[in-house]
Amino acid sequence: MAGKTRGPVRIRAGAALVLAWAGASQPACAGDPSARDWIPAPVGTNIVAGYLAGLRSSGLYSEGKRVDGASVDVNALVYRQMHYRDFYGKTVQLEFIVPMYRTALDLPGVPGDHQTGIGDVTLGSAIWLYNNEQTKTWFAWEPFIVAPVGRYDGSRPDVSPGKNRWSTIQDFSFVQGVGESTFLEAIAEVEIYGRNTDWYGQTLKKDPSFRFFALASTNLTPDTYTGIRYRYETGGRETSSGETVTTRARNHQLALELTHQINDANQIQMQYIHDLKVENGPRMRGVQLRYVYAF
Repeated sequence: MAGKTRGPVRIRAGAALVLAWAGASQPACAGDPSARDWIPAPVGTNIVAGYLAGLRSSGLYSEGKRVDGASVDVNALVYRQMHYRDFYGKTVQLEFIVPMYRTALDLPGVPGDHQTGIGDVTLGSAIWLYNNEQTKTWFAWEPFIVAPVGRYDGSRPDVSPGKNRWSTIQDFSFVQGVGESTFLEAIAEVEIYGRNTDWYGQTLKKDPSFRFFALASTNLTPDTYTGIRYRYETGGRETSSGETVTTRARNHQLALELTHQINDANQIQMQYIHDLKVENGPRMRGVQLRYVYAF
């Protein structure tokens, strides 16, 4: 597809994909929280996590209308590492996330395109401002920085693993335990973007995105728990040369998960992800597997 002329429909559909996948690639794989992720591990703990995800689209949407004959398939492999330490009496988590994506895009009247490579690296540092194990109550803030080091092609931004712009993500999380083994969680997240100066040879600007999560989980056995997550995203309007390329998002998603603690050091999780409604971009569904090793 590189070097071919793109009309308005091609560019608008591509921009819608960039919007949706920029939000979904990190969240749907490693960035979006799973149940109990915001309950801190003991100080001194190190965690290595690997994610494997396969997501398939059941339609691609532009301003709420389905684009006939369009589809997106995404496979992701993510490495994530975390370390918990004490900082002036507060528990702090340091982490970084390195993703790899393979994105395949089919649009009507345009040859299919795909690309594989390393995505943008995310660095974060969470601090638990309130940490009470007796009442099972936690409140934390984590700022992330997304560095544009991933593979990027300005003539093919639709399928590029990297997004060619800096961004910062600010997470605020509240967790409350109920009874012996049930936890309720609420998370608010805002992502602020820098400019992409090489989007089809133009500069692309993006308004902040706002995401809200509600999670609930409960034990099935002492070593196994199930969880559910609702995700809502809005904002993220994109403009180029003063013209709107993609309108703001109004996306709803549901995820179901099953987590099993094999032993003190090893944990596995399976998650089913399903977009309920998408304003712009692909409506995705698929499975994510996560393996966690703690030491």
